[in-house]
Amino acid sequence: MTARGSSNGVRPPLRIVLLAADDEFAGEMQRLLYERHSEWIVGSVISSCVIYKKSNLGAAFFTLRRSGLLFLLQMVHIKMLRRSFNKNKPLLPSQLARKHGVEQFVSADINDQQSVAKLRSWNPDLIISTNFSHYIGKTVRESVGRYACWNLHKSLLPQYRGMAPSFHALLSGATEVGVTLHVVAKAFDAGDLVAQAEVPVTETDTVYSLNWKTSVSGGQLLCSFLENYDPESTKATPQPVGDWRNYTYPTSGEVKAFLKKGLRFS
Repeated sequence: MTARGSSNGVRPPLRIVLLAADDEFAGEMQRLLYERHSEWIVGSVISSCVIYKKSNLGAAFFTLRRSGLLFLLQMVHIKMLRRSFNKNKPLLPSQLARKHGVEQFVSADINDQQSVAKLRSWNPDLIISTNFSHYIGKTVRESVGRYACWNLHKSLLPQYRGMAPSFHALLSGATEVGVTLHVVAKAFDAGDLVAQAEVPVTETDTVYSLNWKTSVSGGQLLCSFLENYDPESTKATPQPVGDWRNYTYPTSGEVKAFLKKGLRFS
């Protein structure tokens, strides 16, 4: 796509639309960008579903069937602990948007006609997914953003593509994970690499702490990268070729193995 120019050679402000689940991980990925360059953010899409195209009840039943009661209880436990004892009061994407006067749009399917029309109305240069729960189809990927559609993923791609990267990294004994900004492609987390940062794993890390650390690192990476972004010279790099596994929600067997190793969710 052609970059916009200006008469004095200074790049016009970016126009960015953020896509997110309304949770603290997405909020931390977005927070620094809002603090430094809220004028760049022209729209915020909030997912209305925990799992794409599933109601909250449907998502609970899906998780129960796929991952078992232990996993579902752990997820509920984490949410209860966060609400009761988290002194930092992390911000959600919806709160950040309200605070900075950014228009919000709640979407059950980012690919439906109404959602695509709203995205186009914002005339974005970049669409950036941060802990978003929808599959992003071809129209949104390729023909809405002037420059690109990117995703911020909580792993060092191509390792731990897909769902629950922090869980699977801990289960496999990884000593280092990371965060990756990449082009959104047809296959999950398989698009070309734009930027990456490494995050060490410690012996005391839990699923929650690792999700938090990678979200913080991701927010720093995203803001720093955008501050130096030149759409005409930035080139994404293809991911290494190989038999890379695509991860999904853990099975009940994997959850039992995780707990048997003494690993913790929170």
